[in-house]
Amino acid sequence: MSPRISAWVIVSALMGRESWRGIVLDDSESKLRGKGQVGKMKAKYLRNLFTKALPVVLASIALVAMGIACTAEEKEPVIFADLNWDSAEIQTRIAGYIIENGYEYPVENIVTDTAGQFPAFESDSVHISMEVWKQNAQVAYDKAVAAGHVSDVGSSLEDNWQAFVIPQYIKDENPGLVGVEDIPEYKDVFVTPDSNGKARFVTCIPGWGCETVNAAKIESYELGEHVELINPGSGAGLFADLEGAYARGEPWLGYLWGPTKPANELDLYRLEEPEWSEACWEDNKRCAYPVVEIRILVSKSLEERAPEIVEFLTKWDFKADAQIAAEFWMTENNETPDAAAVWYLNNYRDVWTAFVADDVVERVDEALSES
Repeated sequence: MSPRISAWVIVSALMGRESWRGIVLDDSESKLRGKGQVGKMKAKYLRNLFTKALPVVLASIALVAMGIACTAEEKEPVIFADLNWDSAEIQTRIAGYIIENGYEYPVENIVTDTAGQFPAFESDSVHISMEVWKQNAQVAYDKAVAAGHVSDVGSSLEDNWQAFVIPQYIKDENPGLVGVEDIPEYKDVFVTPDSNGKARFVTCIPGWGCETVNAAKIESYELGEHVELINPGSGAGLFADLEGAYARGEPWLGYLWGPTKPANELDLYRLEEPEWSEACWEDNKRCAYPVVEIRILVSKSLEERAPEIVEFLTKWDFKADAQIAAEFWMTENNETPDAAAVWYLNNYRDVWTAFVADDVVERVDEALSES
């Protein structure tokens, strides 16, 4: 079919059958009729052919359009809270890859932080968070669960520790530096040109739950006059700051958590604090961090419309060895969390395939083979 006739077939669907009959064949018929009786017969045949074929063509187009519309309506997007530290970014993309390719839902990621994800759940602009550090955000967590905005569907990472740390070689050089309360006596060890004569202390990232916890700790231990808080900007920035100082054999003081790549690779000393208690934590936090549960939260709307995804997430397991291996691979190869997710899916197939049905596995494997 010529480009001209093809274009008019599309126009006819908008203009109606009679308009199509009067326009599409106008040029072709006039040429055939100019060739005598045989030409007129051919023109009549052509008109009848197109007139009879039109309803079939239009019906086919309508059915295809309806099928596309139905598919779009059935698969609303699944939106993840895209939290800005390595393990969360990688987990989010692993789960997203499986949901998008295995369960065939559109997937979106919205950048947010520990505090910001809870209002996003309330407005239903986020449906899944893969790493909610429960004790760090206890008040917001309890409020969201009680209000019915979210459901806790299970564990994400293994339980994590958090602490103020120094390199072990600094501890060896300063054996009296045992606990957080000793920092004022040893602050000169950590003074740098950018620390205003105080101990340089690399703290938590703005927007993370540990930011407010660390601020409360600094106040309760009366360290404000002795430490200069340094904002590392991101989890990657914190890791780079620590690893850089360690590689140079320089002093370093700050916040860290584990399991993480630097906590696993570097020889670090956790400064001692009084044992955690609920009374201390609710009062002034002048005590050690509690062991933190890392939870997966889903919105109520997702529970209702995609129970198969929720069931998949209840089986989720991202153990420390896999987490650290994925983070290490990403860092060493200067790759993205998306690439790290594909690496994990290819290298830990025996793990994630236990979370999903065989047909989901087949679709994910097909997508991986094309990536």
